Amino acid sequence: MNKGIFSFLLFTFSLFSAQEKSVQIAFLSDVHFQDLYGSFSDHDFKGIINPKTGKPTILRTMDSQLHSTRIFNENYFAFLKALDDIAAKGIKIVAMPGDFSDDGQAYNIRGLHKILEKYHKKYGIDFYITTGNHDPVVSVPAGCRKG
Repeated sequence: MNKGIFSFLLFTFSLFSAQEKSVQIAFLSDVHFQDLYGSFSDHDFKGIINPKTGKPTILRTMDSQLHSTRIFNENYFAFLKALDDIAAKGIKIVAMPGDFSDDGQAYNIRGLHKILEKYHKKYGIDFYITTGNHDPVVSVPAGCRKG
């Protein structure tokens, strides 16, 4: 997929067992999650204060994004929207086949885990994750199943 445009992919399919019971599975590929509200545990930088919410954010500037081959800020919101859509459809299994992060930084992995845990507890969604070339092998969020 072209990394110069948004490379987030969501599709679902149904499986049928011998009893003809439908099982839906959602795939979220190449999420490249960036935690805009995360915090660096190994750095003093706390982000930039959003004047409307008062919360610090780690947004990338438009100039930074324009000079990159990747889009970062939008991934956060698109990921949450996809999870909301999955929850609304009652899908209980989500496969994330690689590149759930863009760089494997600890604050992004912590943020991803926090979000996945929230959707697991609230909607009973199970996440199955495997690493891609952007994800260090040790970066799979705790509590998620590795493929």
